[in-house]
Amino acid sequence: MANPSIRGHQGSISFFQDGALVALFNCTSFELNMDSAFMRSYYTGVAVPEGDQAIEGWSGNADFEVKDSSLDSFIDALITNNLNGIGVSDYSLVLTEDYPDGTTKSYVYSDVQFKLGRKQEGLQAKVTKRLDLQASTRNPL
Repeated sequence: MANPSIRGHQGSISFFQDGALVALFNCTSFELNMDSAFMRSYYTGVAVPEGDQAIEGWSGNADFEVKDSSLDSFIDALITNNLNGIGVSDYSLVLTEDYPDGTTKSYVYSDVQFKLGRKQEGLQAKVTKRLDLQASTRNPL
């Protein structure tokens, strides 16, 4: 029997602010990539270079359908904290995958920063918003 692939409903994304779950939003897609720089060292008398890489964190985006103002409230609070100099809250993400064999794997991404974008088209399209994000670390739970 083949090992089936998981689908979108078998993965979840949870957003946290200062350790508390944020009641978010209506996520339609999520993308996250490892940021890394490749490099090579070339040594005299060696025909093949030695590879290395610097792990620089994670970045991506999340798209949302607009159903209410909760996403804007989330960003407004982030901006207000930042501008008032009282310190930006600590944001993190937890990504979980539920596999067909009944096992689960979760990772927490910490030191997350966000930027907000918005898209509005004509009558046939929904208003959507996008959070661009970066995170410093990823650790298994």
